Amino acid sequence: MKEVNSLYIHFPFCRHLCNYCDFYKHKFTSVDQINKFEDQLKSQIDHHNDFLCHHGFKLKELETLYIGGGTPSLWKTRGASFIKSHFDLAPNCEFTIEVDPDTWSEEEIDFWREVGVNRFSIGTQSFSKKFLKVMDRTHSLADVEKTLKYFSNEDLNFSVDLMLGLPNSKERSIINELEDILKYKPKHLSVYILKTRSNYPLNGYLPEDDFIREEYLKVSDYLKRGGYEHYEVSNFAKDGFRSKHNQKYWLYKSVAALGANATGLLVKDNEAIRYQWKSVSLGIKEDVLKGESLLIEKLFLALRFHHGVNFKKLFIRHEQQDVIEKLIKKWKEQNYLTSDSVLEQAYLTSLGYLMCDSLIDDIFKEVDF
Repeated sequence: MKEVNSLYIHFPFCRHLCNYCDFYKHKFTSVDQINKFEDQLKSQIDHHNDFLCHHGFKLKELETLYIGGGTPSLWKTRGASFIKSHFDLAPNCEFTIEVDPDTWSEEEIDFWREVGVNRFSIGTQSFSKKFLKVMDRTHSLADVEKTLKYFSNEDLNFSVDLMLGLPNSKERSIINELEDILKYKPKHLSVYILKTRSNYPLNGYLPEDDFIREEYLKVSDYLKRGGYEHYEVSNFAKDGFRSKHNQKYWLYKSVAALGANATGLLVKDNEAIRYQWKSVSLGIKEDVLKGESLLIEKLFLALRFHHGVNFKKLFIRHEQQDVIEKLIKKWKEQNYLTSDSVLEQAYLTSLGYLMCDSLIDDIFKEVDF
């Protein structure tokens, strides 16, 4: 049996359904929803163990556990009790929970810490009254300040989420927001570019691609000068504080998943199984990755992460490698790769991270799979 030591749990409830978010979730209206969620999660655990066994895997003592959402901090202390009752954590387990600034109390945070939570992801998104309203968030700037102050004063390991490319962004001072956020000394920041649905009500006010590019590079440069490593497309960390859980994905490791709509990955020798829970049943949808689809998966993950891409290992035919070497030369000229990049180890610059999809397009156009 292969061991799986990482688990993602999806908590699908939010106090308010923000108009830009397309994650699977429901509006939280009563504790009865939590009761049903926990009952379903218990059933999923049994079904999941059978599913893993069928594929030659077993969930073992957890090295990383991540509870995302939704808004997991709405699970309150009963969520901590549920985790303690149903999962075994390794002594050095990185246990992360997402927290919105208006959905926590000190008592609840203490309780989560008692069961092993040692990393918090704060759903700030902006440090501006105006842009919190633009993003349809329910928390206020005062909530954000109170939250960051508490986590900073307690010297907790916390990450701050920040969103770029917002409607009317030309009126936003992103560096001023970062200056305010960094006063609280977060160990980590996740910086995402807003992606919207076709029916998003503010689509007509979104900035142009050139503006988003400059905003992203400005943020990257500012954070790197502030001592943060830009170690993945959207992630920046102080030394020693990269997300261990998310690195499992980017390093192509197995990660199990529970909760409505949650997605996991089981890595075998020459193939992988991506699976997703159906939203309203115990059913699991499976997708077997092998051959070209597996190569694309590995390529996509490798390009996102700071450790570099070994194109020689991914593309074993000489004619493929010849084409990739020409592309590497081109990408260096475009400042997508660092100057020391070679076929065996190519490193993306911050601009390269931003243009990751463009690099993949180049590969599909030029390389014979």
